[in-house]
Amino acid sequence: MPNILNIAHLINIYTVFVNGNLSKTSYVMAKPDKKITIKDIALLAGVSIGTVDRVIHNRGEVSEKTRVKILRITETLNYQPDVLASTLASKKNVRFATIMPKVDKESSFWKAPLSGIEKAIKEIEHYGITNKTYFFSVFEKNSFLEVAQKALDENPDGILIAPSVQEEALQFANICDERKIPYAFFNSNIAELNQITYVGQDSIQSGIVGAKLMDYCLGTNCEILVVSIYSFLKNNTHIQNRKQGFIKYYETKSGAKKQLHSLEINSFNDGDIYSELRKTLKEKPNIKGIFVTNSRVFHVARFIESEKLSHINLIGYDLTTENIPYLEKGTISFLINQKPIEQSYSGLIALFNKIVLKKDVPKEILLPIDIVTRENLMYYE
Repeated sequence: MPNILNIAHLINIYTVFVNGNLSKTSYVMAKPDKKITIKDIALLAGVSIGTVDRVIHNRGEVSEKTRVKILRITETLNYQPDVLASTLASKKNVRFATIMPKVDKESSFWKAPLSGIEKAIKEIEHYGITNKTYFFSVFEKNSFLEVAQKALDENPDGILIAPSVQEEALQFANICDERKIPYAFFNSNIAELNQITYVGQDSIQSGIVGAKLMDYCLGTNCEILVVSIYSFLKNNTHIQNRKQGFIKYYETKSGAKKQLHSLEINSFNDGDIYSELRKTLKEKPNIKGIFVTNSRVFHVARFIESEKLSHINLIGYDLTTENIPYLEKGTISFLINQKPIEQSYSGLIALFNKIVLKKDVPKEILLPIDIVTRENLMYYE
């Protein structure tokens, strides 16, 4: 027999419903602070709790008339399943894995996503969610797949991936598809795969923004150098897309009158970078602007200072500890901020929403393209 108190707090809703006129504005709960439960919905629909549970979780075995009736009630009452209660009741822990580059001694960029991961897990750990992060080296060709295999051995329920080495990441994504393990990408993307989402910037558009900033800095009839410091990241599409976007801006802008040159440096070593830059600037003395397609812009800033090339406008990416001093001094004119903390945070939350809450998530979660100067840097630090 239904509990008298349960009936009391739903009596006004029930009266309206049996009159066939249930709507979001036509009920008043006797206890408005009480959370709507499956029991309440079952009471209003005149069915068992099991029937409501089957409808909510789309398990079938319910007549169409009953299903519509129950869904109508849940929609009207804005019923939200108590995921925490059901997770605890099932005593099932949900395990995520994150695969990302380890921090190298030259650049602090990959420290930031660790903060985003920590932030996300703190918000969802009471749902029984855990995450284990696996680090690969971008300097070792087999490192990604070795680390990815370790993650698979733990049988995770979902995986967040920074696919910096895209050929290997593509192989791993195919394995995840075979094993039916959901995965999401952050920082860079691989198009036309089965990732539940990608979190990061529109890399082509960020290249266009970089070009427009450069256009503001320079007069007409200037030459510009686009520098890609790749090392082992040559096939990384988001770096290629930034370059493509930068070039596209000048190809489509009428009357730009700026000649572009491209320099690809397959090394992170300062000596190699300086040598390539010195050679290029000697051959192209009219270069007045340099656009660096990744966070290694500090290498070029060091070169500009050592060679006393204060007339060159320098634009690059990311608020790393290596880049910030050169932005403060004005050696770097602008930094485009990728929001790496938000990338990893939103990636894990997307996995949580899809796997635990069973919610749809957008195929892309595109973050703002922030432009940082020394004048507004304080608001980011």
